[in-house]
Amino acid sequence: MNPAEVAVLAALHPDHTLTAAEIRRSSSLTGWRTRNALAGLESRGLILPSSPRGRWRISPRGRVALMTKGKRFA
Repeated sequence: MNPAEVAVLAALHPDHTLTAAEIRRSSSLTGWRTRNALAGLESRGLILPSSPRGRWRISPRGRVALMTKGKRFA
């Protein structure tokens, strides 16, 4: 995981359901970095799309990844 992905997971932890814009503001990332991080995390099953459309939430697998790998970026 890269720092942008860790920032996105941290923004979604523990049970936030946020839009890409809310994640961008919360994590202080650019729009481009946020979208790339979302795409990478979704492809690995670490985040899940949520209802209503356009929202994201962290998966159980993403929680584990954040707890183990996120410590490198703390």
